[in-house]
Formats: sequence, structure tokens, C-alpha cells
Amino acid sequence: MTNSLPKYVLLTIGAILLMIAGASVGPTGTAAAPLMALTDTAEPATRTPTSVPVLTNTPGPTNTPRPTATREPSSKPDLADPAITKESSVSEAKIGDEITFTIRVTNNGPGTAEDVVVTDPIPDYLDVIEATTTSGDVSSSGRTVIVTIGKVHAGDEVTIRIRVRVNERAQPGNGRNTVSLATSSPGDNSSNNGSEVTFVILGPATPTVPALTPVATPTATPLPPVILPPTGAADDTSSRVLLFAALGMVALLLSLFFRRKARD
Repeated sequence: MTNSLPKYVLLTIGAILLMIAGASVGPTGTAAAPLMALTDTAEPATRTPTSVPVLTNTPGPTNTPRPTATREPSSKPDLADPAITKESSVSEAKIGDEITFTIRVTNNGPGTAEDVVVTDPIPDYLDVIEATTTSGDVSSSGRTVIVTIGKVHAGDEVTIRIRVRVNERAQPGNGRNTVSLATSSPGDNSSNNGSEVTFVILGPATPTVPALTPVATPTATPLPPVILPPTGAADDTSSRVLLFAALGMVALLLSLFFRRKARD
């Protein structure tokens, strides 16, 4: 009896617990979820590791290294500065005198001067005799001498010479002549694109020797040859013969004269 008492006690406690559980659920109650459902009793799922963005030292806009710029050839021509000077061979001249103008074109660089043209309008009291250049072509328009040079490299020099003669239109006083230069090169300094020379015209005019007009020479009519008496030793012989003949006549006349005188 004493051994079965704990057994009955345990049964009684179990029945009481079942009744309490049935009373708490009710007839329509849903059985309480097992404790395993409230806790993470399911098989452990394989968790996919959450990828954490790795922070790298990505340079920002200010830290982005700039690409090395490749320098392309410039489409603009190099800058050039052609210049011009002019000199006169004389400081004074009269009508009829010649003057030589020497014009020099240089390029101060640094690039090559393009389309260089020199223009020299000659005054009406100067007549152009000759114009030459060491580079380019020489032409004229009226009384203006035009020298088309073209390209002038840096450091090069082109020499132009113009020979003129002072004509009768010149008046005593100061004479002047101006030359100018034009180019299509950028960077040209226009202050050295012109040059002027001055000279004094004196009076009166320098006498000039007129050109000789050829005179027609009449054709001579040939004369018949003249036969001259022989000269030299033959002349002496004939003279002596005549002299002796004359002396003989004189002697004959004297003898006749003295004979007649004696008879009388």
C-alpha cells in the first residue's frame, strides 16, 4: 500500500494537469503550439552570408588622375614678322641724273612669312630704267613697281634694286619715295612694313649729250686713173738735156752776134 501511494499520486497529478489543459483550450480552441514551434526548432537552414560591400579607396573626381594630353599639331601657321628698309644711292640729283634705290626685305621670324609682296609707286618725275630682285618676280602697273616674293624664311634677306632717272618734271626741292610690304602671315608687325627715302633735286639740269643721228654718207663715183709723169732719175736726165740744149742755143746765138759785129 505504501509502495503504490506514489504511483496514485503521480496519476492524480497527471489527470489534474490534463483537465487544466482541456479547460484552458476549450471545445473550439486550438491546441497550443508545441514549444518547438515558438522557438527555432526547425532544422537550421543554410544561411547565405550577407555580402558586405567592401570599401575600397576609389578616387573621387578630384583624385582621378588626368590623362596625359597628346598635343596635336596646330593648324595655325607659325607667327612671322617680315620687315622692309630702303636706301638711295645719292642724296642730291639733277635732271638727267640716275638714282638707284636698294630695298631689303627680312623676316624676324620665328616662322616663315607667307605671300610677301613689295609695292613701290615711283613718282612721275622719275623714270624707271631697270628693276631686279634676288627672289620672286618683278612686274609693273603704270608707274608702280610690284615684286611678288612669296615665302621668306626666318633670317633670310631679299634684295631689290630699282634704277631711275630724274626727268624734266622734277622741280628743285626735296624728293621722296616710299615703299611698302604686305603679307598674309599672322603676328606681323605693321610698324616695319614701310620705308621712305628722301633726296634733294638741284637745278639747273645736268647737260646731257644728245644721241648722234647717223648721217648717210654719199657713195663716191670712182675717177679714172691719172697717169703721172715718171719721177726720180728719169726727171733728172731730161732736165739736164734741156739745160744743155738751151746753153747750146745761147752759145750759137752769141757766136752769130760776134761774127756780125766783126764784119761791121
